Amino acid sequence: MKIPFAIALLAAFVAPVLAQDAPEPLGRDYCFETADMTAMLRKFDGLKDRKRDTVGAEFALGFDLQDGEALPERAELRDGTAVTPIAFDAHHRSTGLTPMLAAASDAAELCIVDPARAGRRPMDMGYRLNMGLGIRFLRTPGTHGLAEIEDGLKDGRSHYKKMAGAMGFMVPKFDHVAVAGRDEDNPPRLWATADGADIGEPAFTLYDGARLVDVDVLEAMGADGIRIADGYYRLSPSPDAETVAKFSGGED
Repeated sequence: MKIPFAIALLAAFVAPVLAQDAPEPLGRDYCFETADMTAMLRKFDGLKDRKRDTVGAEFALGFDLQDGEALPERAELRDGTAVTPIAFDAHHRSTGLTPMLAAASDAAELCIVDPARAGRRPMDMGYRLNMGLGIRFLRTPGTHGLAEIEDGLKDGRSHYKKMAGAMGFMVPKFDHVAVAGRDEDNPPRLWATADGADIGEPAFTLYDGARLVDVDVLEAMGADGIRIADGYYRLSPSPDAETVAKFSGGED
């Protein structure tokens, strides 16, 4: 089954770009065309190197399972005769998908192989399929200097303007960082730092599984950077929560 993949530009800055119930499969698998995804990644190729040294685009596929449900048998990228399996972490989120898409041809397809669910109705699939595109900080060493953060905010806005094309003038100012982890109900904690020492937790807003921190708040604290709790995290440039909600139609 072929499903066109259409990216909703500026649909969300923290939440996934696409979140939809998996369509009813015909037989043992169903496939998404990936041409729009690879075309989006090619847009970023036009950015100067200095705009891509701190942040970059990341596509991720994820499964939100209902209680008692199992993952599909596998997911794979099919490009002509080449079939490349997609790996997932313990939280059912794909790893390494972005470079695969960047190297794919316009004829490539992302396929979910799920024979055990063949014939189920869409409302009974047992999971929700999420495909998201985010702009992330490339490095995640646990500490980030204020200069790096400010560079990432500026460069992140350039990425979103590329995504928006002719509507790039609508992209708002990016003045927050969003910190998310594997647990949407408990995103990683972060501390403001000065000269390598913690000076306190900055005020933040919880939005869609991430802590949003205003850079102005960090500067007012006298911080020269941040430290993020040990473990996996994603750090993204972002506007404030009110602006995110305005563009995404999400939380109030």
